[in-house]
Amino acid sequence: MFHFTMESKPTYKFTAKDFYSLLERQNYRCALSGRELTPENTDAEHILPLDSGGSHTPQNIYLIVRDAARLKRHLTEAQVIDLCFDILKTRGPAFGITVTKVS
Repeated sequence: MFHFTMESKPTYKFTAKDFYSLLERQNYRCALSGRELTPENTDAEHILPLDSGGSHTPQNIYLIVRDAARLKRHLTEAQVIDLCFDILKTRGPAFGITVTKVS
């Protein structure tokens, strides 16, 4: 007869206390856009997405505006920046915006 046991690591639970602590630490500003954060427009996201090898730990979580969260959920910051640059390069002129990369 075999008896198997699984050792389980405690899983991190992101709580309301964590949320408000991060909100204060970030001075109520989005880590990506600098836009003002409120409880109504804010999502917590992984800095390095889980898809890219990130971990679900307090050190790998920051707060960003909900609109950016849709992108950030699966992309790294560098990938988000590259995508935004390409969008601005392509559509920016129609809105009076031009961008260039600085070497």
